[in-house]
Amino acid sequence: MLDLIGLSVSAGGRVLVSGVGITLENGGMVALCGPSGCGKTSLLRAVAGLDDLAGGQVLLNGSTPGEIGWPGFRRRVVLVDQRPVLLPGSVRDNLALPFTYAVSAGTPFPEGEARALLETFGVTGERFTQEARTLSQGQQQRVCLARAFLLKPEVLLLDEPTSALDPEAVSSVEGSLITETRRRGLSALIVTHDREQARRLCDRTVDLSDYGAVENVG
Repeated sequence: MLDLIGLSVSAGGRVLVSGVGITLENGGMVALCGPSGCGKTSLLRAVAGLDDLAGGQVLLNGSTPGEIGWPGFRRRVVLVDQRPVLLPGSVRDNLALPFTYAVSAGTPFPEGEARALLETFGVTGERFTQEARTLSQGQQQRVCLARAFLLKPEVLLLDEPTSALDPEAVSSVEGSLITETRRRGLSALIVTHDREQARRLCDRTVDLSDYGAVENVG
């Protein structure tokens, strides 16, 4: 489904990783691991088209993002940042906003599914009308995960998806991630510093140290 062919990423004029090759099959989950500062997040952002690649090619079902069109590509390949990205407004407002974009082509906001997904990720119903930015960081992270699934993408790009959660909540959210990705047949590329989490969530792990990653370079 998603092919990363010879990807290279640089920062500050220095190459972080070079020649990364990964194929994500339908329903597959792959972890990106490596030392701090090795380029894990930079690579994920480059795949999403938020940062430029220094080399290589990204293909979704054999087509480049340019051929698909960037708005359509970003709807099919959804990035969830490590730091929750929520705009002013209620939780409902934030979940509904993507359905107002032109790329949604008039798709109505599925409010019932939105509420169900929030519950799946441990955000109770009374939070639906709460100002999103007043939630705890952990709750905000869960809202962002629910929003990603609500968009019905083909591929999820998850950057440290449980970093803001307390240990008791991590297991629950991991279980929800596994259940929802498998139920929906999604693929996922997951950045995590925790190799045990990588084993729990993913079919395989790619260590960016094998691609020329250098510790503490940006």
